[in-house]
Amino acid sequence: MTIHNLPYLINPSLRMSSPYLQVRWHTIGQELLRHEALFATPERQVYTVGGKCEVMCEASEKLLDLYYAFSTDFNRLRIQQWLRRQLRDFIVRTAEQALPARLHELERQKNLYCKRVTVRKLRKNVLGQCSHNGEITLPPKLVLFPQRMSDAVMLHEMAHLRHHHHRKSFWQFLSVLLGEDATAEKMKNDLAYIEKHSMIEFLLK
Repeated sequence: MTIHNLPYLINPSLRMSSPYLQVRWHTIGQELLRHEALFATPERQVYTVGGKCEVMCEASEKLLDLYYAFSTDFNRLRIQQWLRRQLRDFIVRTAEQALPARLHELERQKNLYCKRVTVRKLRKNVLGQCSHNGEITLPPKLVLFPQRMSDAVMLHEMAHLRHHHHRKSFWQFLSVLLGEDATAEKMKNDLAYIEKHSMIEFLLK
């Protein structure tokens, strides 16, 4: 694979923000970048070329800060692979904490409880699953969606706790949970997902 085979380039023009996380880019001087990179921790990772730090990322609960120098060349395959790993790991870690917490909030609001919620990658176009024994599975990608859309996905799966099908009674119950027509909401969410789909799949591959 070469840099030309990548469908997207990860560089400071990439903006990523949702209610759950934010990715921020910062330009700093090469000497300061080199100095800060000496103090690497599990939360602070560095990418070096020939002993020189090119990019440093620092993760906190909801933030991923990426620091780079004016001379950093993002048009190289290895730096792209490194950046994608950092973004993927940050998204997954955030999802494992934030998505179950949000679903539990919705459970309390709707007085509707599942047996267990887990976060793991699902098939390409699947945004959630609810098993017949009441276990809900959510994919990490949900943390990249707007709150309204991710909530709608969670409520969709919670509706399956009562109705294990997609017949009329399911959509009526989901409409009650959403507070609006569920079929119209699904159409809006499907369109929003299509717009983000290819970038999200690339980052989480």
